[in-house]
Amino acid sequence: MRSSKPKEWTDIERKRLSVMIRRRFGAAKIAAVLRRHTGSVKQMAREMGLILKK
Repeated sequence: MRSSKPKEWTDIERKRLSVMIRRRFGAAKIAAVLRRHTGSVKQMAREMGLILKK
């Protein structure tokens, strides 16, 4: 069985994440647009020092 390696975040994805958070999108919507898991979006937002809408 293969172990899946997390997909690296590109600079473009980080920029889109930042823009979408500033536009008050929720984690689920951002995850759908970026084709990532909600937890991954939340973790990257925390690492970037951004606050997601509740």
